[in-house]
Amino acid sequence: MFKHNIKYTDFNGIERSEDFYFHLSTPEVIRLEAKLGTGIEEYTKTIADQQDLPSLLEFLEDIILSSYGKKTTDGKSFIKNPQLRTEFEYSQAYAELFEELLLNHELAAKFGQGVAETAKHKREKNKVEPKIVDSDK
Repeated sequence: MFKHNIKYTDFNGIERSEDFYFHLSTPEVIRLEAKLGTGIEEYTKTIADQQDLPSLLEFLEDIILSSYGKKTTDGKSFIKNPQLRTEFEYSQAYAELFEELLLNHELAAKFGQGVAETAKHKREKNKVEPKIVDSDK
């Protein structure tokens, strides 16, 4: 999980400073890597090396919005739903974070590691590799 304090001015002109949380579960990381056709780290390195700005911006937006959620007070759940995502996507906090991650490569690396940290650790610990099972057998 990645926790980040974002300072922003809301649409009422009020300066705010809030903690926001981002996390991808093991199934979410596996689905994302299947969609990308490679590991997250390899994908980001490739698009950065190729200076593929459209792909970089699309990936950045996707990873931020798909990992955003709210941690329950008891810590048992991390809630994500379309309403939370939409509220965050159209907030100034999201705009600030997007710009921060785009301009600060060190923060972007920490963000990427943090959102998938638990899933990556579990996969490495258990040596979980996605396998395609032939259902015809």
